[in-house]
Amino acid sequence: MKRNGRLISVLWSPRRQTTPLFEDEAVRVLEVTVEPGERENLHHHRWPSLMVVLARPNYRNFDADGNEIPPSGGTPASPALPQALRLPPQPLHATEVAADAPHGFRGIRVEFKTLEA
Repeated sequence: MKRNGRLISVLWSPRRQTTPLFEDEAVRVLEVTVEPGERENLHHHRWPSLMVVLARPNYRNFDADGNEIPPSGGTPASPALPQALRLPPQPLHATEVAADAPHGFRGIRVEFKTLEA
């Protein structure tokens, strides 16, 4: 993101389940990990992205009011992994992985920065 001609980095808290892997003025690449029983911090995605899902346990998505919402990428036609999904910008949400899931959610999100965001 650019402000006053400077690239602005995203602030990351130690409890956040997202790790920045790369960022420049055109793209941002994030590693996403949500362990069984965890719920992400409420967040949004201001840019369109490509999500490469590496591990998908049972999980639920919630909006800013705590209501359960459908997955942004829809329900996949095939459970085969890895899987790549094109996603639009997303409003405030959080993902929660079931406590009894055999593994966590793992993915790589590539955000495509746009001027209109």
